[in-house]
Amino acid sequence: MSLFLAGVGLLLTAALASLLFRERPSGERLYLILVAAGAIVASIPAVQILLGHAPFLLRWRAGVPGGDTVLGLDLLSAVFLLTVLGPGLASACYGAGYLDRERGERAVWFNHAAFAALLAMLALVVVARSALFFLSAWELMALGSYLLIVTEHERPAVRRAGLLYLVATHVGTLALLAMFALWGRGDWTFAGLAATGASSLVFALALLGFGVKAGLVPFHFWLPPAHAAAPSHISALLSGVVIKTGIYGLLRVVELAGPPPLWWGWTVLVLGVASAVLGVLWALVQHDIKRLLAYHSVENIGIILMGLGVGALGSASGHPLIAVLGYGGAALHTVNHALFKSILFLAAGAVYRATGTRNLEQLGGLARRMPWTWLAFLLGAAAIVGLPPLNGFISEWLVLLGLLHAGQAVQALRLAVFAVPALALVGGLALACFAKVAGVVFLGNPRSEPAHAAREVGPLLFVPGLLLAVACVVIGVLPGLVIQPILRAGASVAGLASLPVAADLGDVVTGAQRIALMALTLVLLTALFWLVRRVALARRLVRSAETWGCGYPLPTARMQYTASSFAAPLATVFGRLAGVRESRGATLFHSAPVDLVLDGAVLPAWKRLERLALRLRPMQQGRLHVYLIYVVAALVVLLVYLVLAPAP
Repeated sequence: MSLFLAGVGLLLTAALASLLFRERPSGERLYLILVAAGAIVASIPAVQILLGHAPFLLRWRAGVPGGDTVLGLDLLSAVFLLTVLGPGLASACYGAGYLDRERGERAVWFNHAAFAALLAMLALVVVARSALFFLSAWELMALGSYLLIVTEHERPAVRRAGLLYLVATHVGTLALLAMFALWGRGDWTFAGLAATGASSLVFALALLGFGVKAGLVPFHFWLPPAHAAAPSHISALLSGVVIKTGIYGLLRVVELAGPPPLWWGWTVLVLGVASAVLGVLWALVQHDIKRLLAYHSVENIGIILMGLGVGALGSASGHPLIAVLGYGGAALHTVNHALFKSILFLAAGAVYRATGTRNLEQLGGLARRMPWTWLAFLLGAAAIVGLPPLNGFISEWLVLLGLLHAGQAVQALRLAVFAVPALALVGGLALACFAKVAGVVFLGNPRSEPAHAAREVGPLLFVPGLLLAVACVVIGVLPGLVIQPILRAGASVAGLASLPVAADLGDVVTGAQRIALMALTLVLLTALFWLVRRVALARRLVRSAETWGCGYPLPTARMQYTASSFAAPLATVFGRLAGVRESRGATLFHSAPVDLVLDGAVLPAWKRLERLALRLRPMQQGRLHVYLIYVVAALVVLLVYLVLAPAP
């Protein structure tokens, strides 16, 4: 644990260096060096754990209620620690280039300091082994995220998004406080909680508290505004890392409390299906590229919850193989999503920096103008869709296997197999959505002058994304490197000392490796065919001519598919559930997306609460004797209750 603490210390030192050196160029270089050193040093014990080292544990004796302060690093913490530090380091490097043009206009040093401190808090959240320390790091993480979300606080939409996030995250924190209060019996260390056992109410509060942070439907309403409002490297950290602490919390609760009740597993599975299907559907109708990616985070959280749900059902029903596949698939998709979603947000930020807009309808033709950004985005899009040989396929493969094995069970567990068509539907809609984004943003002709004038951004804005893309390729091509450690982490969540001995489990790695090799062979053959064709044509005279313009002598960018027209046929199938308002005319078609939960439920409820508060406002007289009357009345009501209440 000494290396981990040294790494966290370096991250906090990076925050301090940003504060002390402020806007000096040497200060930013020192900040990047310290963040890189902290992330690398803190990752070493996590890698050791995944390679088979015994878990680390560090305890400080405390003289306060709640037990000792404990830090620990096991398989589950190691997986999430690498998930925090890898994309976090890439986002930190990207942020230095992204905020460079804003130097002098805003406090860039404050953004760097808050970013480094947030990384440290995220690392502490996943190694905390006592409730008080966990909640302290959790709250500091929430406040740090808020400060980064409102970086551009001069914009009203940003302030509104920050307030929405702050309210939502503290609702979740209150649920976690209640969970630990009901669970603990004096000793609030995780070991003490595990010895106590958990009630159904504890599981319900965990689902609420951690579900709000994860952004599952219907608690997702804070996520798209916050991701759209923050700078792109902050959006990458929020989507790739911060919301995953909610998944970590759910997995940790299951590990400590033991097999959850069946109702909890079914609830998580149903919420996962709803989040995955609705998330990708709502992403399909978006026009803001960052809001679109934010809704895809909701979708992928749904896929993770599908794995977690089927794992919980397998654990509760006494099927260790299903439990390991479900929990392992959830953990691996958490890692994979952190990688490819960070790539996509970083590429979206590069597009915004080059064009000054996030509106899909004003982009186009950027592949020729920004080839490195296009390559990073293309790899990230292929990974998030789940195409082999990239990492997104491997984790979805594990979740799919868990669902299929559940379908072979003899109990009601077999009903979980009906989530398989939902997973297939999500994959199809995701493919359509990213075909829309890739085509509208990067292909065709520019739809505006900024898109026409766009040029490739600096290396700091595309190299971090390409490095993360390399990780996606490595995991996809060599799945054996990650599946075994991930399945062992899944076994630890299921309460198993080792992986279950089953032929099917041995076939998981073999099957994934075969599919990856087949896909890689197809890609290489396609590349070879393209190369041979290019060499052959280089020696021949090739005629080129304009493509037939369907009778239009002067084709323009307005004749291309727009984001609205591309998504309209699919959105129409789902009707009002798609959350889109359409405007049609003789020469016009436009769609405006709405959030059914935020605009249809949360904001109307908030307005009703505001009206009720205004009606109660006259009670606040500002007079002492009136307040004393309120106090006396409350005491009388309590005394009457004590008199009339039945004896225990």
